[in-house]
Amino acid sequence: MNDVNEPVKKPHILIIDDDEVMRRLYGSLLGKAGYEVIYSPDAVQGRELARRFLPDLILMDIEMPIVDGITASSRLKKEPQTANIPIVLLTNSDLSLESEKWMKEFAITEYIQKGINNDDFIERIKMIISKTAKKAA
Repeated sequence: MNDVNEPVKKPHILIIDDDEVMRRLYGSLLGKAGYEVIYSPDAVQGRELARRFLPDLILMDIEMPIVDGITASSRLKKEPQTANIPIVLLTNSDLSLESEKWMKEFAITEYIQKGINNDDFIERIKMIISKTAKKAA
């Protein structure tokens, strides 16, 4: 239980997406819902930010230049510092059963289709954060 004078820590979410419009949209929604948001335009910088800030959740676009989201996620999961950070992939497509198989292989928490209703997006994030917080407790 928190001391009355102790500020409540807001969950931090790192958004890694090369599409600035999507970063801003999701960041705005998450900020309004009470989350602290960290932004990265690519997976290379995103990995560095993940190591530095150790966010409570990473939202990672699948299709990005230089390093794609799958490769970046697998690298993050192999590093002891970031291995336990839940990763949710953002995608424009509906993933196949094969895709879901490699998501499990790389310990990716879940995926969210871009274009999801804003309220549904926030509800999914809340559910994922609360599920992972219970596992950590």
